[in-house]
Amino acid sequence: MIKFKISSESMWHEINELHGESGGVYILRCGVETPIPVNRLLASDEEGTLYIGKANSFLNRVAELKKSISPQYKSGSHECGTRYKSHSGIYKVYPYEELYINLVESDDPRTTESNLLQNYEKKFGELPPLNRVS
Repeated sequence: MIKFKISSESMWHEINELHGESGGVYILRCGVETPIPVNRLLASDEEGTLYIGKANSFLNRVAELKKSISPQYKSGSHECGTRYKSHSGIYKVYPYEELYINLVESDDPRTTESNLLQNYEKKFGELPPLNRVS
Protein backbone atom coordinates (compact mmCIF):
# COMPACT_ATOMS: atom_id res chain seq x y z
CA MET A 1 0.00 0.00 0.00
CA ILE A 2 1.42 3.39 -1.00
CA LYS A 3 2.15 5.92 1.73
CA PHE A 4 1.37 9.57 1.04
CA LYS A 5 3.31 11.70 3.51
CA ILE A 6 1.05 14.49 4.83
CA SER A 7 3.87 17.04 5.11
CA SER A 8 5.11 16.42 1.54
CA GLU A 9 4.66 19.29 -0.91
CA SER A 10 4.17 16.76 -3.72
CA MET A 11 1.41 14.80 -1.96
CA TRP A 12 -1.36 16.39 -4.09
CA HIS A 13 0.41 15.57 -7.35
CA GLU A 14 1.05 11.98 -6.28
CA ILE A 15 -2.59 11.44 -5.26
CA ASN A 16 -3.87 13.08 -8.44
CA GLU A 17 -1.57 11.00 -10.61
CA LEU A 18 -2.59 7.70 -9.03
CA HIS A 19 -6.23 8.33 -8.09
CA GLY A 20 -7.49 11.37 -10.02
CA GLU A 21 -10.97 12.35 -8.88
CA SER A 22 -11.72 8.94 -7.35
CA GLY A 23 -12.70 8.41 -3.76
CA GLY A 24 -12.86 5.74 -1.14
CA VAL A 25 -11.35 5.45 2.31
CA TYR A 26 -8.26 7.12 3.69
CA ILE A 27 -6.35 5.88 6.72
CA LEU A 28 -4.15 8.26 8.72
CA ARG A 29 -1.16 6.54 10.26
CA CYS A 30 2.05 7.60 11.95
CA GLY A 31 5.59 6.41 11.33
CA VAL A 32 6.77 6.87 7.77
CA GLU A 33 9.77 4.54 8.02
CA THR A 34 8.81 2.60 11.15
CA PRO A 35 5.19 2.63 12.37
CA ILE A 36 4.62 4.24 15.75
CA PRO A 37 2.34 1.82 17.62
CA VAL A 38 -0.94 3.03 19.12
CA ASN A 39 -1.93 1.41 22.40
CA ARG A 40 -5.58 0.38 22.31
CA LEU A 41 -7.91 -1.29 24.79
CA LEU A 42 -7.37 -4.91 23.67
CA ALA A 43 -4.05 -4.77 21.82
CA SER A 44 -1.42 -2.47 20.38
CA ASP A 45 -2.07 -1.25 16.83
CA GLU A 46 1.36 -1.88 15.37
CA GLU A 47 0.42 -0.10 12.10
CA GLY A 48 -0.04 3.23 13.91
CA THR A 49 -3.63 3.88 12.78
CA LEU A 50 -4.94 7.21 14.06
CA TYR A 51 -8.01 7.80 11.90
CA ILE A 52 -10.16 6.10 9.25
CA GLY A 53 -12.35 8.30 7.05
CA LYS A 54 -14.28 8.28 3.79
CA ALA A 55 -14.01 10.57 0.78
CA ASN A 56 -16.03 11.01 -2.38
CA SER A 57 -12.92 12.72 -3.78
CA PHE A 58 -9.55 11.97 -2.21
CA LEU A 59 -8.12 15.29 -3.39
CA ASN A 60 -10.82 17.39 -1.73
CA ARG A 61 -11.14 15.52 1.56
CA VAL A 62 -7.43 14.92 2.05
CA ALA A 63 -6.86 18.65 1.41
CA GLU A 64 -9.20 19.40 4.32
CA LEU A 65 -7.40 16.83 6.46
CA LYS A 66 -3.95 18.21 5.67
CA LYS A 67 -5.00 21.81 6.39
CA SER A 68 -6.65 20.86 9.66
CA ILE A 69 -3.60 18.92 10.90
CA SER A 70 -0.82 21.15 9.53
CA PRO A 71 0.84 23.49 12.02
CA GLN A 72 0.81 26.15 9.25
CA TYR A 73 -2.99 26.36 9.14
CA LYS A 74 -5.70 27.21 11.66
CA SER A 75 -8.42 25.33 9.77
CA GLY A 76 -10.98 23.36 11.72
CA SER A 77 -12.62 21.94 8.61
CA HIS A 78 -11.83 18.34 9.54
CA GLU A 79 -12.67 16.76 12.90
CA CYS A 80 -9.51 14.63 12.87
CA GLY A 81 -7.28 17.72 12.75
CA THR A 82 -9.26 19.39 15.51
CA ARG A 83 -8.74 16.36 17.76
CA TYR A 84 -5.09 16.05 16.71
CA LYS A 85 -4.33 19.64 17.71
CA SER A 86 -6.49 19.60 20.87
CA HIS A 87 -3.83 18.00 23.07
CA SER A 88 -0.10 18.73 22.86
CA GLY A 89 0.68 15.17 23.91
CA ILE A 90 -0.89 13.79 20.74
CA TYR A 91 1.33 15.67 18.34
CA LYS A 92 4.40 15.07 20.50
CA VAL A 93 3.93 11.31 20.33
CA TYR A 94 2.64 11.34 16.73
CA PRO A 95 4.56 14.20 15.03
CA TYR A 96 3.18 15.91 11.94
CA GLU A 97 6.30 15.06 9.94
CA GLU A 98 5.66 11.35 10.53
CA LEU A 99 1.99 11.32 9.50
CA TYR A 100 0.96 9.65 6.26
CA ILE A 101 -2.18 8.35 4.63
CA ASN A 102 -3.06 5.20 2.76
CA LEU A 103 -5.87 5.36 0.22
CA VAL A 104 -8.30 2.55 -0.57
CA GLU A 105 -10.38 3.24 -3.69
CA SER A 106 -14.03 2.30 -3.43
CA ASP A 107 -17.26 2.86 -5.36
CA ASP A 108 -19.05 2.77 -1.99
CA PRO A 109 -16.86 4.73 0.48
CA ARG A 110 -19.50 4.72 3.25
CA THR A 111 -19.73 0.91 3.34
CA THR A 112 -15.98 0.45 3.01
CA GLU A 113 -15.32 2.89 5.87
CA SER A 114 -17.97 1.22 8.02
CA ASN A 115 -16.44 -2.22 7.43
CA LEU A 116 -12.91 -1.01 8.23
CA LEU A 117 -14.09 0.72 11.42
CA GLN A 118 -16.05 -2.36 12.53
CA ASN A 119 -13.04 -4.61 11.93
CA TYR A 120 -10.77 -2.20 13.80
CA GLU A 121 -13.15 -2.01 16.75
CA LYS A 122 -13.54 -5.80 16.84
CA LYS A 123 -9.75 -6.27 16.91
CA PHE A 124 -8.80 -3.44 19.30
CA GLY A 125 -11.97 -2.96 21.38
CA GLU A 126 -12.40 0.67 20.34
CA LEU A 127 -12.21 2.98 17.32
CA PRO A 128 -8.97 4.65 16.16
CA PRO A 129 -8.09 7.44 18.62
CA LEU A 130 -8.96 10.39 16.37
CA ASN A 131 -12.27 8.97 15.14
CA ARG A 132 -15.50 10.16 16.77
CA VAL A 133 -16.71 7.81 19.47
CA SER A 134 -20.47 8.48 19.27
